[in-house]
Amino acid sequence: MPKAGKILADLNISDFIRDMGLAIAEAQTKLDTNSVDQTLRMGQTVLPGMTQNLLSLGLRPAFYHFQYADLEVNLNVYYSTTVDVDVNFNYDRENESSEYSLETSSASGSATLTVQDGEGIPPYACLALVANAPGHLTVGTTSYALDGGVGPNSTGLPVARQDTLWETAQELLVALRNNSSWTNQAAGDLGGVFMDWEMQSGVTASTTRPDLYAINRSVITVRTSPQAAPGDNLVIARLGSVTPAPALLLPATNGTRYTSTAATVGAALADIGQQVDPAAFVVVSGADCNRALYFDTDIHDVPTTTYGTDREPSAVLDAVAALLAENPSASLVLEGWADLRTPPAPGYNQRLSQKRADYVLRALTSRGVAASRLTARGMGATVDFSGSDLAANRRVVFKFAGVPAALVARTVAATAAFDPTGADREARIVPRTRAAANAPTTAVVTFRGTDFTQGTTFAVGATAESTAANLARAIRDANANTAFGAFARGDRVYLYGTGDHALFTLFARTPTAPVLSAAGSIRVARRFGDGRPPASPQPRDTVVIDNVQLVAVETGVAPQPGQFTLGVTAADTARNLAAAITAGSSSGLLAAGLQAQSAGNIVTVSGPSGTMLGTSNPAAFLLSANRIAGKPSADREESSERELRALNVDAHLAVKYELSVSGSSTIKARLVAVPAPPQFLQAIGDYLQRWYP
Repeated sequence: MPKAGKILADLNISDFIRDMGLAIAEAQTKLDTNSVDQTLRMGQTVLPGMTQNLLSLGLRPAFYHFQYADLEVNLNVYYSTTVDVDVNFNYDRENESSEYSLETSSASGSATLTVQDGEGIPPYACLALVANAPGHLTVGTTSYALDGGVGPNSTGLPVARQDTLWETAQELLVALRNNSSWTNQAAGDLGGVFMDWEMQSGVTASTTRPDLYAINRSVITVRTSPQAAPGDNLVIARLGSVTPAPALLLPATNGTRYTSTAATVGAALADIGQQVDPAAFVVVSGADCNRALYFDTDIHDVPTTTYGTDREPSAVLDAVAALLAENPSASLVLEGWADLRTPPAPGYNQRLSQKRADYVLRALTSRGVAASRLTARGMGATVDFSGSDLAANRRVVFKFAGVPAALVARTVAATAAFDPTGADREARIVPRTRAAANAPTTAVVTFRGTDFTQGTTFAVGATAESTAANLARAIRDANANTAFGAFARGDRVYLYGTGDHALFTLFARTPTAPVLSAAGSIRVARRFGDGRPPASPQPRDTVVIDNVQLVAVETGVAPQPGQFTLGVTAADTARNLAAAITAGSSSGLLAAGLQAQSAGNIVTVSGPSGTMLGTSNPAAFLLSANRIAGKPSADREESSERELRALNVDAHLAVKYELSVSGSSTIKARLVAVPAPPQFLQAIGDYLQRWYP
């Protein structure tokens, strides 16, 4: 029988204590992750009828930390031996034997591999235009001279400085895109460029009429064209059939009756809408809507006012929001699309279409629609809407569910109704904005101590977009020759101050990154690759399993044995990698018994314990361990032999062994809540301002 010391050695108490400590550490990680997720949800949640998110209203997340943790292991070992001897005078010999052997069985385990980004994009860099002043930029073989800015070689394509920082940034963006392969040039240093506006100054404004001018930090949204009473209204009409022929009493024409002779419900609603609001009436019939929002080339954060029949996108958004408010059980899917360009940057159109859908989702939530009723879905590039007219494909489509056939149109009248009335048809007036009872008649927007009065300091335009342009111009003129200003995009006015700047993201055309340098008002925020492998998987990256390499190939390329295709998203890449691992095990390329499954962007690899894992790009493929974990099992048997002799003695020897091992373990931990660090809240605020303005 084994000794007690050997039993204690086999218990592997050190591993037991280590596992208990790691459990505390993993619990801390989940607590921190939960606090970050909670903060983001607070920042993205706006209560109905309000314009501020929960963070802005003062709610603060708490971070829970383990103040101390005691690990306690109690082990009791009882071991005893009892010997009984009986002697008779005779001669006897007795053998006692037992066997002991050690057999170790193989074990299996698992490890995870997380795919970062997954778009297979080439290296990218970031640069910032920090001032409306001379500067110089060199990208690869091309230099740009901003307003006469001189670089190291005193040369460069001229880029004219404009009146505002925003307008100058647009000029630089156009110049960079002219050197992009997206312009169908045979060559270019860049595969693509897009620009964001970084708000860091935290400037804000206030207004006496939040129903007309919704303010969220540095952004003023003109909710509608602010007209005098009775103001802009919407007529919402519901129609269930065309029998008898629907007639609408049109208040815009002093009660004149118009009767539609259309044969279908959708056509009748469109017919009636043409009489009320020829420019931008919205008809929903089934899941389809007769209106969409269109965007300019490579733009995602403001709809265009120069394409299609809808010259006032804010009116369409108001109509859609009003229709959802009238149908609380309805939901809406927003499908974003981009035009098909040759050659496109891998994954770019997918990201662009998603951003367009996300913008419309935020615009509707700012109008009081619950985010839970909306789904934003990027569909990538298409030619389905129009193969030759690229502008027709740059759109966001509305797909309704749970909405009866209905018409939403603008009207300045107080009443409207179908005639004759019936259970399957009705019409009512809904105000586009709902001012408080004590709201002042004249709207005032205040910025940096200056009051901008509607109708005096700035003119009310025919549309929300033109009103926003007029307000931005007034703010800019009042802050001439200072670091503060404003610019308009669609129905939004963006305020800026010291530290705010335009941020450009440049994508290299090839995996070989071009040279990048800047001077003056142009600063390099991140160089191509930044001295380390890009976070996104690249073609020719490898994932190593034991001594076998699985090689990444470009998006759209059919993989050969030992290869996996980079997807448009991280989940696509993970799915392709998991399939390559499983197929490799089945074909004999990899060890038998290896299996891989993907969930989102995480690949779980299971198989024999000790299987080596590795990658040539650890920034893109994050491994949970460099080997598959798993403990082998062991079976033990004793082997011994004992001989008892007695001369002229009959002897009997009885030996009794008793061994018992018992134990318990406890973890004592105190969990305390600490306030969120101010710098963390500031970082979250900056993130939300950038992606949810």
